Amino acid sequence: MKFAAHVSRVRRRSPMLGLTSMIDATFLLLAYFIFTAGMDRPESDLRARAATESHRAGGAALLEPQVVDVMPGAGGVAVFRLGVVAHTDRSSLTKALASLPRDPGVVVRVHDGVVVADAAAAMQAARDAGFVEVSYVPAKQ
Repeated sequence: MKFAAHVSRVRRRSPMLGLTSMIDATFLLLAYFIFTAGMDRPESDLRARAATESHRAGGAALLEPQVVDVMPGAGGVAVFRLGVVAHTDRSSLTKALASLPRDPGVVVRVHDGVVVADAAAAMQAARDAGFVEVSYVPAKQ
């Protein structure tokens, strides 16, 4: 008789699930996704908006960024081409860039066969000349 009473008590009791750990894990996943989500607008949206606002403000024609081509030269010396003028050292490139408008920025386009130090020298020359926006792009094949 005691055994039957014990079995009936066990059957009436419903199993309890520990929800505390599941709630903790759900909260941690939610926090992870919130903190790692990108809060910034895409860069393409920012460019288009800046171009539209400067146009509305009565500004002059939109300026294109300066392009510095970094190409391999004779004897392992890199050639920095700014427009049609070629420079072979960083100081002359810095002087040439210092005379240009800084608002549109500089794009350093690196061709095949150029060592990383020469690409970095071109980017540093742009920074030394006072440019804030300096971008690096590889040359198209």
